[in-house]
Amino acid sequence: MLHRLTIYLLLSVFGLIGCSESEPSAPYCRTKPSVEIPASAKMPANAACVIRLDGKLLTVTHRLSGKYDVPGGTTDNSETPQCTAHRETWEETGFNVEVGEHLGFNENGMQYFSCVLSGNFSGELQQFPVPPWSNTEVESIQLVDPFVITDKQWRFEQRLVPLRRMFNKVPDSKPTADSSKSDE
Repeated sequence: MLHRLTIYLLLSVFGLIGCSESEPSAPYCRTKPSVEIPASAKMPANAACVIRLDGKLLTVTHRLSGKYDVPGGTTDNSETPQCTAHRETWEETGFNVEVGEHLGFNENGMQYFSCVLSGNFSGELQQFPVPPWSNTEVESIQLVDPFVITDKQWRFEQRLVPLRRMFNKVPDSKPTADSSKSDE
C-alpha cells in the first residue's frame, strides 16, 4: 500500500511539472554598441541589470528569502556578461532590456550593468506580473526607492549601499518628450 502511494505521489508531482508553462526562448541579447566595456568585464561572469524607471529601482522579490534584489544571475559560460545580464533579466521578469554601461562588481565578482526597459513604460505601475516560467524563483516584481528600503529588506544586505551608488549612474527608462517622438 505504501509503495503504491509513493508511486502515485511521484506521478502526480511529475504531472504538475509537465503541465507548467515553459519559458519561451530569450530574445536576442541587446547591448548599446557605443558603450565601452572594461577588459576585466568581458570574460563570462554572473551579471545583473540595474534598471531605473521614474526615479525608482526595478527589483524582484525572491520567493525563498522574501527580500529584494535586482534581476540577474549565473552565466552559462558561453556568453558575455552583458548577455548574462540580459538573459537573466528576461528569465526573471520577462522584460527585454538594452544593456548599457558597466557599473561595477560586487565582492563575489557579480557584474552590474545599466539597463533600459524597452517599450513605453510610464512608471504608473509599481508592481508587474511575474512570468509563469519564473514564479518558482521570483515572488514579485516591483519598483522601489532604493534610498527608502533598509539593508534588512535587501537579499544580500552588504550590497545595498554600493547598489545605491550604481543606481545614481543609471538613466531613467521612462521616455521623455523627445525620446517618445517617432522617426518620421
